[in-house]
Amino acid sequence: MKFSIILPTYNRADTYLKDAIDSIVSQSYDNWELLIIDNHSEDFTDELIDSYKDHRIKTYKIHNNGNIAKSRNLGIKKSSGDYIALIDSDDFWDKDKLKISFEHLSEYKSDGVCHSEYWLNETGHREIRHYGSSGFSYNNLLKNGNNISLSAVIIETNILKNIGGFSENVEYITAEDYDLWLKLAKNKYEIEFIKNILGTFRIHQFSESKNIFKNTNAVCSVIQSHCKYDDTNKNKMNMYIANSYITAGKIFQLSNSKYSSLKYYIMAIKLKPIQLKPYYMIISLLLPITLLKMIRKIK
Repeated sequence: MKFSIILPTYNRADTYLKDAIDSIVSQSYDNWELLIIDNHSEDFTDELIDSYKDHRIKTYKIHNNGNIAKSRNLGIKKSSGDYIALIDSDDFWDKDKLKISFEHLSEYKSDGVCHSEYWLNETGHREIRHYGSSGFSYNNLLKNGNNISLSAVIIETNILKNIGGFSENVEYITAEDYDLWLKLAKNKYEIEFIKNILGTFRIHQFSESKNIFKNTNAVCSVIQSHCKYDDTNKNKMNMYIANSYITAGKIFQLSNSKYSSLKYYIMAIKLKPIQLKPYYMIISLLLPITLLKMIRKIK
C-alpha cells in the first residue's frame, strides 16, 4: 500500500515547513511519496526541499490565486499512491501515523481513516481532539460543523478522483475540506476513526485571526449551499450555523483571543437562544480557571 502525501505551501520555509517535512521523512512506514505543491514561494522553500535529497519528495509549482483547493487538486491529479494523506504546511505527524493507518486500512477495509490530534497554540498549550464521536454521517457533519482536521485524514485515491476532489468555489475558500467531507458522507463512503493521537494541528493567534473569521464565513456558505440543495428547513440550518459559531469561539478561546471568542458565542445565542452550550462556554471563558475546576468538582 502506497500513500501519496499532499502538502501545499507558500513562504513557510523559515517557520513550520521543516517540521512538517521532517515528520514525514521520519515515518516508520516508508512506502510513500510527498507531493509538495508550492505556490511560487519567494523564500528558500526550494533550497529546503532540495536539502532532503529524498527521491520520494516531488515538487510542483502552481499559481493558485489564494485558492488552496487548486493546489490540493493538482496533488490529487499527480498522485500515484493507493491512498492520499493530506497535511497543511504548519502541521506535523507522529512517526507512526502511516504505519498505524496502514494497519487499520488493511484490517477494516474502510474508504479512509481519521485519527485524533493535539491542538497546539503559540504559548505551547495543547489539547487533545478526538474526531468522529458522532460518526461520519451527512446529517451529523452538518449539525456539528467542520470538526474534522484535514491533516488527520487519509482517503482512497480513486474515491477522491471520482468525487471530483476539492471544490474550487471561491466562497468555500478555507472550508473546501468541509465541503469534501459532506460530499463523501452523502455518497455513503466510510471513514474509520482512530483514537490514537497521530498528529499536531497548530492554532495561530493574532496573525491568523482573519483566517478564522474567513473560515467561519466559508463554513456557513457550505452549510447554506448543502441545506438549500437538500431543501433543509431554516430552523435546522440556523442550528447548524450556530454550531459553527460555537466552534469558531472555541478556536479563538484556545488561541487566547477572548473578545473574538465571546463575540462568536453571543452570535450563536442570537441565532439559537435555547442552546445551553454557548452559555456554558461563556462561563468557561470568563471565570478564572481555578474557580471553574472547583465548580466541576461539586456534583
